[in-house]
Amino acid sequence: MRRITLYICIVLCIAGKGFGQTLLVDSLRAGFDKLYGLDVLLTNGKKYFPDSNPAVGHPFWRSADSFVADLTISGRTFKDQILKYNLCKQEFILLYTNYNGQQGQIILNISAIDSVNSGMYKFVPNEYPEIRQQFVQEIHKGHLSCFIGWTKELKFNTMGPFAGYEYTKDSRINYLVYKESVYRFSSKSSFLRIFSSKDRTLVRKYISTNRIRFKKMDENSLKKLIGYCDKTIL
Repeated sequence: MRRITLYICIVLCIAGKGFGQTLLVDSLRAGFDKLYGLDVLLTNGKKYFPDSNPAVGHPFWRSADSFVADLTISGRTFKDQILKYNLCKQEFILLYTNYNGQQGQIILNISAIDSVNSGMYKFVPNEYPEIRQQFVQEIHKGHLSCFIGWTKELKFNTMGPFAGYEYTKDSRINYLVYKESVYRFSSKSSFLRIFSSKDRTLVRKYISTNRIRFKKMDENSLKKLIGYCDKTIL
């Protein structure tokens, strides 16, 4: 009887200790939220410091300006977050205002990001070793999947009166995932070569009918093309 009583006491002590630790964690998290006006999960990263080396241009996707997107981290979505996407370093930067009204920037923990979705554009972690980028823009996900990998480089320009470091323009690489293989394409011919001769005829007809020009094709036209292929090609 004494042994049973002792066992029950030990279990209750362990349970009480675990419950106390949970309360402590919750209390610390609530204190952080109150102090900074942010969620700990959202701000799981490191402080961002702009590069000190002077360079022409910027390392960000599309524009030096920020954009608004829904950010999903570890299964939880934070709506309407202000972000920048550093293409050179393949990292997302969160711009925020804390509880005291002060502005701050944090480099988000890339391993915790599930997606960045602005409605028109959606970025997801890259899961294919054939693709170099840490994140890819998801165009279509299905039987056929299509992604865009965005790149940018910092180069040293030795020509002209403005010699020095400068960022290149955004560069895109189109990827098609078909039958568990990853293909790069940049032109009509490289896209058609992915498919069999039978399927190629149907795709070529769609491209011709819709007057698709690969060099000038935007994401919306690419999405429609891949959607057609996904329904047509087995």
